[in-house]
Amino acid sequence: MPFAPLLFFADAGNGNLFALLSTIDRPDVLAWNRENDSRTWVAPDLATYLDWRLTGRIDL
Repeated sequence: MPFAPLLFFADAGNGNLFALLSTIDRPDVLAWNRENDSRTWVAPDLATYLDWRLTGRIDL
């Protein structure tokens, strides 16, 4: 899958990255796994991602 629709904004601390879809109609946050090039949904939007990351709900 190409990186074109992804906007990377944070590091998970293990080399994996968090990214936003760069389309306005889908504000989802994804985690990109550097080892197998997979993308995993982690939050419906940036505000929820920040809340879940700070409270420990997202832990990669």
